[in-house]
Amino acid sequence: MLDHRHMAVACGLVPLLLIAVALTGTAAAWAADGPDAASKGWELAEMLGSRDASERSTGLAVLRERGQESLPGLLAAMKAPSADVRRGAMMGLALQPAPGLALDTLLKALGDPDPTVRSLAAHALSRLGSLAAQDVAGLLSDPAHDVRVAAALCLTRMGPDAVPALAAMMRRDDPPVQARAAWLLGGMGSDALPAAPALIHALDTGDPRLMHVIAETLDLIGPDAGTVLREMALISARGNRPFSRIGAAAAPTLVKLLARPGTPMGQMALFSLARMGKQAEPALRATLSTGTEGQRAAAALLLTGIDPNLASTLPEDLRRTLGGVIHLN
Repeated sequence: MLDHRHMAVACGLVPLLLIAVALTGTAAAWAADGPDAASKGWELAEMLGSRDASERSTGLAVLRERGQESLPGLLAAMKAPSADVRRGAMMGLALQPAPGLALDTLLKALGDPDPTVRSLAAHALSRLGSLAAQDVAGLLSDPAHDVRVAAALCLTRMGPDAVPALAAMMRRDDPPVQARAAWLLGGMGSDALPAAPALIHALDTGDPRLMHVIAETLDLIGPDAGTVLREMALISARGNRPFSRIGAAAAPTLVKLLARPGTPMGQMALFSLARMGKQAEPALRATLSTGTEGQRAAAALLLTGIDPNLASTLPEDLRRTLGGVIHLN
């Protein structure tokens, strides 16, 4: 069944299909309907997937002449037990004038047992951009490692067209999938700026490894401070009317970022917590007993900035560590 994405591609195909109908020569010899079309498609796939260069060259010539007419036969050839035939069929689909008409088959091919078929499918899908991005991003949760790799390759080739779909993955409650999506966004650099809000909200996670991946991605993307602070304020709202400043509800998320000293997001967290003052105190105190060494030291410094008298209440190891920095009564 065609969905709106198939229809969007089909609407632009009328000129191509009219040209295909007019083809003569080799294409006419191959034109057929029904079972014969499947047979011709299988033969074409065998030529395209042949290990003999001259046969592949012949197959490419036939494919050029037949154009979109070869599509039904190539789709049928994707069911071949031979990996070579499926490779040839996928090569033919990848070179179609409108590969979007084979969207369902291309998506299914990302799970093909043959890695070459998977790679060719990723290449073909990357030509479709946003048309296929949502479906391909969903494959980042596939249980098969090879399928996830093929999907990641496809999304990388899509570039900015894949950003909305990857940003949507950040809203899933699935740390491995979120981490994969964040890693791909980080590789796009500033092109992934539209995903910054989704990434910032995803920092509110209990998984420390995911937090580090997302923070690293944000460092690579480089959203401006205003965007970060605005989204942190929305985290603070927790479903209520957004505040103009970051509130106490965002403090636990900011405290996690103290584990990344010297990074842009780590510096932003330090600055924001210092500005929050008393609102940040509960989260900072909790970090003194549960955080990493770097988090605990940063939290101790922030607490003494909020109230210098708190220095005497710090754990003994932190008092020794920070003895040359803070004044101890």
